[in-house]
Amino acid sequence: MPDIEWRGPSPAPGDPEGDETAFERSLGTQLLTRLHGLLRTARLYDLSNQALREQIDDMLRLLQHSMDGELAIVAMGQCFYLNGTRLRAEASQAPMFEALSKEFEARRIGGVRFLDGLVADELGAFIRLMNAPVATATGGFAEAVAAAGLLHVVPVTLEELSVLSQALEETASEDDHSERARARQTYQRAVRGTRAAILRTARTGKPPIRRVKRLVQPIVDSIMRSEYSIVGLTALRNHDEYTYAHCVNVSVLSIAMGQRLGLSRTELADLGVAALLHDIGKLTIPPEVLAKPGRFSAEEWAMMERHPIEGLKTVTRMPGLSALTLSAMQVCLQHHRTVGGGGYPSVEGPRRLSTLARIVAVADCFDAMTAHRAYRRRPFTGYEALQQQLGRERDHFDPVALWALVRTIGLYPAGTIMLTPSGYMVLSTHPNPADPARPCCKVLSRPDGSMPMDSDSSLWDPMPPDESVARVVLPEEYEFQVDRLLAA
Repeated sequence: MPDIEWRGPSPAPGDPEGDETAFERSLGTQLLTRLHGLLRTARLYDLSNQALREQIDDMLRLLQHSMDGELAIVAMGQCFYLNGTRLRAEASQAPMFEALSKEFEARRIGGVRFLDGLVADELGAFIRLMNAPVATATGGFAEAVAAAGLLHVVPVTLEELSVLSQALEETASEDDHSERARARQTYQRAVRGTRAAILRTARTGKPPIRRVKRLVQPIVDSIMRSEYSIVGLTALRNHDEYTYAHCVNVSVLSIAMGQRLGLSRTELADLGVAALLHDIGKLTIPPEVLAKPGRFSAEEWAMMERHPIEGLKTVTRMPGLSALTLSAMQVCLQHHRTVGGGGYPSVEGPRRLSTLARIVAVADCFDAMTAHRAYRRRPFTGYEALQQQLGRERDHFDPVALWALVRTIGLYPAGTIMLTPSGYMVLSTHPNPADPARPCCKVLSRPDGSMPMDSDSSLWDPMPPDESVARVVLPEEYEFQVDRLLAA
């Protein structure tokens, strides 16, 4: 399958919008161009025409190459958006944008959703309906699409458009250059994209490596700009899709640790991809075993111990042999091995772990320890997990990788509630790269017991030099909803 044609200049390194936004703008413009061309051609020929079939196949290839579960194109006024990213029309493209906008208006729809699983016949049927007489279409175009049994290309209704418009306005009202806003957007896209990539791997048996690279690059850009808000988001635990969030968390932590260790941008990108795929071998384990509310039986544990080998086998199906492929193979195979020779899968004789596997092993263990487990009364807090890794489990890990973890998440990881000697109660929101003992914090209460009423007075970015941590407050001692406070 050919690569997507890249139109327009590439984003400069460190561009706050990052490669992901630039890619979506280029992709969105290409999709609009093909959709516009399809509608015009379909007015001249029926679906049996070879030229029209070739255009349908061309658009389908573009969609299949770029699909991360869903691609939604919506029109608002004279503007178009792809998955929330505004598409900028050049002067020569303005007539096309206007024509498509009128097509949507005539059918009383706000746009189109293309879903994973779309095939040529279904796309052709949708184009035929789009070219039905407007008088018929206005009777209920969305209903006509549903009646035709089209499941993977569906209209965005005007009601849905109203909700989307409100969401985009709220997003736009935030400071577009806010580090936290960018971090949230990058993190959420990564989780959605990881879900789509893993589900596609489950169907095809081959990881969609180009998509995974696109997910990782904005994370690398964020870390390279020393924006550590995205590290704080890895502490969120009330995530609807923790399986996929875990992969993203391990990737974020690994990239940040690698940056602390002086890895190059290319090495960080390879590390991020390998970390995102580290658990891909778990696709071979039955879902009921993975979700079992209790300890594994001997047979189930044997399945778990095979997932590194199954992950290695899955990665070998990626096309070509590159440094990235080799790195991902090593990480999949070795991320549950210890530096002392223990762990699984068991091997005979001494085996040196790769540098990237040593990093991912530390990040994976830290994030996994903070997950909910049926056999624990409650999950470890980030602070408790770090104490475990630096304490009785320290011999399992590379000491340099542990050092990098501390420099990445700080001594008081995001989500830690602390009391200061002066009587402030504060919540760690993300690390302070300059001083791991003084994280960036949100003030929960003042020494007099009052609570800050405005956001400016409630933020310590970072903890002031005249403050310190007197003690860490355990979850049993407070009633705060940490996830809600972190996400705010």
